[in-house]
Amino acid sequence: MENNVRRYQRYTIDSMKIKGRIMYSKIVDIIDISLGGIALKADRRLNIGNQYILNIDEIGLHISLKATVVWASLHHSIKSANGDLVPIYAVGMKFNETSNEKISQLIKFIAPDKHKGHVSSGVGKTNDLRFHIRFQVGAGGKAVLTCPENYSIRTVSMSGMLIETEDALKVEEQISLEISLPENNTINSHGRVVSCTPVKDNPKHYAVGIEFLDMPPDHSGLLGRFISMLA
Repeated sequence: MENNVRRYQRYTIDSMKIKGRIMYSKIVDIIDISLGGIALKADRRLNIGNQYILNIDEIGLHISLKATVVWASLHHSIKSANGDLVPIYAVGMKFNETSNEKISQLIKFIAPDKHKGHVSSGVGKTNDLRFHIRFQVGAGGKAVLTCPENYSIRTVSMSGMLIETEDALKVEEQISLEISLPENNTINSHGRVVSCTPVKDNPKHYAVGIEFLDMPPDHSGLLGRFISMLA
């Protein structure tokens, strides 16, 4: 990306407070599940109070649910292929949707005869017994968690941008992103993470370099007009 970035003029726009949002998906391991919520393991810290979209697929059954993080803790660490320690977090989430359709889908996934002998007690959110019983999911129980991450833009060019986030992003990870420009203009694109380093004066934040990928022509035009205004 460095050669591409330097081919275009980069503009510092910290003072404009331009915001955006990243959407990325992570495969997570299900620990246990009930009709009221789910416990899972993830290799990324999830913020308490934040809402995420959880997709569960299993042999013809697809469930998509909105869920809010109610607790999170460091579970253990593993070594990556290059020898780095990767933290694994245990996370508890509360389902935000309890429509009859969603409950019916969940019952099919966590049917008692399917997990017979693997029931553990859990804290429910209603007086209905169904919400108090949690079913442990054996090895291989997976879900896809769609994670929104807000960011602010520090510099921008036609080929990419430098953003500041609260969570670290993995180099080479590809993400979906949106940029909220003035006058209610929104740019959507895919991007590739090319760098991620702690912010010097705020080590809990990260400076992340993003290369734009596959930006639609009309959105590229919006970006070009915004950059022309900066110039």
